[in-house]
Amino acid sequence: MCGPCLKPRQWRRQPKAYASLRKPDSLRRSRLLWRFIGAPCAGLAVFLGEVYADAPEPASRAHVHGRLQAGLIANDSSSDNVFPSGFLNFDEGFNLNRIDTIWEKPLDSNLQPRIGPFPGPAPDGFRWGFEVDLRYGQDEAITFGLDDELSVNQGNDNKWLLTQWFASAHLPLGEGVSFIAGSFFTPIGYEIGAPVDPPTGFYTHSYAFAYQPVKHVGVLMNARLPLAQSSGIWALELGVVQGWNNLQDNNSDKTLIANLRWRSADFRTWVDVENIVGNEQSEDGVTDQTRPFNAVSSTGRKLLRNMHALTITHRLDGGRRFALNAVYGHQEGGDVPADRNNPPGFLITQDSAWYGVNANYYHRFHPAAQFALRAEWLKDEEGAHALLPAGDYHGITANLSWWATPKLRLRPELRYDWYRGDGSPFGGRVQTVFFGEEDRQWVASVDLTWYYGKTGAR
Repeated sequence: MCGPCLKPRQWRRQPKAYASLRKPDSLRRSRLLWRFIGAPCAGLAVFLGEVYADAPEPASRAHVHGRLQAGLIANDSSSDNVFPSGFLNFDEGFNLNRIDTIWEKPLDSNLQPRIGPFPGPAPDGFRWGFEVDLRYGQDEAITFGLDDELSVNQGNDNKWLLTQWFASAHLPLGEGVSFIAGSFFTPIGYEIGAPVDPPTGFYTHSYAFAYQPVKHVGVLMNARLPLAQSSGIWALELGVVQGWNNLQDNNSDKTLIANLRWRSADFRTWVDVENIVGNEQSEDGVTDQTRPFNAVSSTGRKLLRNMHALTITHRLDGGRRFALNAVYGHQEGGDVPADRNNPPGFLITQDSAWYGVNANYYHRFHPAAQFALRAEWLKDEEGAHALLPAGDYHGITANLSWWATPKLRLRPELRYDWYRGDGSPFGGRVQTVFFGEEDRQWVASVDLTWYYGKTGAR
């Protein structure tokens, strides 16, 4: 699942003009290791997950589960380019999105980092857990400095990824403290990835998702605040991470995460205020992993990037719920421009801001069926995103999810996007938005997801 760190296929290799900005080779892995060890282990994990799916198992016991997702997608033009509407998909036709195998020991706690506080007392002692996620497919939630260094992934559309790997713990301090350490999906924004999967009920993603981080490597701590239960449930979340989507830092500075989460006493309303701030300039010739925003200073000046998200969700009666998500981001510009052989927005040379809002509505009108509707707008003032021109992006998406069984979901979806600005982000014969030919696009898709093991979609 992970989008901002993706790029159209012809940009998956380092542009020649930035040969001096290549990544170090210290973390490159063996092709044989993944072909002859990784693939058989993934298959064995799927088999074991099904064999033991119905066996009695304590909630805190380690177990294996996962999901397989694939879909068909098409647009209304002669081009086979569905980016950015189809994000995370780029090409029309069939896409193997993911085969995820998740090995985890869930953390027994009333505080879940990235998710927030839950009702009930904190455990009275120390608790621990872990999670390791292995993915094969085209949803490239890459951790730069690790997954992109694997030789088995070079030149392949379907890639092997370790999307998450972290340890977790609960400490019996105050009202409860929990933390995770390792590589994990971002807590910033509405679409945060597993364990809330699917996070929005849509096959395609919002523009806000395309402009936010996907993953981090570091430590994230969550503490429940000692406030009266009648005022709701409050939690403070603090973290220190390498940056956006990277294991190997692109500079010597760390990035800070600071979030405040509130849940109503009846747990029907959630409010999340999320912030990530840090100097994100590229140094020592490392730029690939900082996508979708790249900025370089020839004088060594620090270039601050900050992003903020407000998400309000509320559960109504009759199987209905809604979520409102607003985002704002800003990146200070450097003084090194992009070469003509690279996309115009490859390097940010002036202070750039992006901001927008998306509204999501869901109606579970039948135990096995759900209707979902999303309306969104996002403005990129100066073309900060490496793969999208400056302008206003609008989109409306609707779909219908049907669960044939509790673990098998079919979901047709229709999406319409339009753009106002000087570029043409849709269509085009070359797989990059800078060769687009349209300012609007219809995209139709249908995807099938099968959940195996203990965890299902319902």
